[in-house]
Amino acid sequence: MLKIRPHHILCMKAYIGKGYSQKFNENMEKIIKTLKENVNQQVEVVFGLDDICSKCPNNMRNGLCKSQDKVENIDLKVSKHFEIKNGKYTYKDLQYKVYSNINEDKFMDICKSCEWHYITNCKDLNLKK
Repeated sequence: MLKIRPHHILCMKAYIGKGYSQKFNENMEKIIKTLKENVNQQVEVVFGLDDICSKCPNNMRNGLCKSQDKVENIDLKVSKHFEIKNGKYTYKDLQYKVYSNINEDKFMDICKSCEWHYITNCKDLNLKK
């Protein structure tokens, strides 16, 4: 079962093939492909390093991210805005929770501090005004 942090639900939809390293990109693309092929599969939402983080060069040996405080804050905002908690969900249910409720204000609250915000397709997430 894939483990996904809350904010990565947004990152996967906006991902355009750019990332921290080749290993990271390959891993992200594999995870996205797996989830697209079966949106009904169960994933586990975790508030910590997940399967996407596993290939990120910011993943430090002690099990934390170099940007730990920032990503924890982003995860908490996603959790609050879309009522996502630790536990098991189908990927389809997670997508529904986020993308049927996202709007520009929520998006900016969650993503404005992200370094990828201006590089990726984040603005194309079908935001409601």
